[in-house]
Amino acid sequence: MPSPGPPAILVYNPRAGRWPKERLVADLVRELATDGPPIEAHATRGRGDATALAREASAAGAPIVFALGGDGTLREAAAGLLGSDTVLGVLPGGTANVVARALGLPAEPLAAARALKGLPALAIDVGRCGDEIFLMQASLGLDARALRAVSPLAKRWLGRAAVVLAGLGAWWRHDDAEFELLVDGHSVGATFAAACNLAFYGGDARLAPGARPDDGLLDVVLFRGAGRRATLAFVRDVLAGRHLERDDVSVLKAVEVVILDPDVALQIDGDPIANRLGTEIRLAGQRLRILAPSTIMSPR
Repeated sequence: MPSPGPPAILVYNPRAGRWPKERLVADLVRELATDGPPIEAHATRGRGDATALAREASAAGAPIVFALGGDGTLREAAAGLLGSDTVLGVLPGGTANVVARALGLPAEPLAAARALKGLPALAIDVGRCGDEIFLMQASLGLDARALRAVSPLAKRWLGRAAVVLAGLGAWWRHDDAEFELLVDGHSVGATFAAACNLAFYGGDARLAPGARPDDGLLDVVLFRGAGRRATLAFVRDVLAGRHLERDDVSVLKAVEVVILDPDVALQIDGDPIANRLGTEIRLAGQRLRILAPSTIMSPR
């Protein structure tokens, strides 16, 4: 009788979100092991653990690593799987879960686990911003200022509402000075910019409708408007899918974006990160295999 292959791995952050993790993890292990390989669950204990656990699982031949937690846990797990044959399965377990929403997954983890069983394994591009990777986008401006202002406690208990409230505060403070970027060597100015690998922003809005994670390029969305009224109208138009009709919005296909203003706020996939002069945003050079709907890819 042939010996069973390596088990799949469930990496989870016990501190993320509001789900009671112990029972949830047991239920997920049961669900995911149905009609699939056996599952081993491993809790993270600190920053970088998800990357190490995913890398170890891949080296051991694990067919798939499921990541349960917030978008930070997901990015860490993805970093450990870049360039490998091991597939990443996304399980929403945080508060924002922007990547899971962009993939059309249910918000409830068990329902998401069931949905993953019907999805193909796709090889997608992954972005890199400085030392961090991202799946959706890196952006600068109002959204990053709002995310930087949200306390972890408020985000944990209020979820997206905490981000919306912080966004209103950032908008009211009207701190929308123009910053400078190099986009494939050409200088451009903007008050908001997003280098997008996927079409979706915040999980729902199609900020960069032409972005595809298999074309080897980033779609750079630039907003040059200033003032509360213009900014509010831009946000409204993004939500309505009309922002590309605006005269103060443009989209560039690019290989590399370089940040020339070290003071502008920066975020990736819903998490604020440190910025510095000369931070580069580009594709990572290695692809990630992930369970995702084929609709995110370029049409064949």
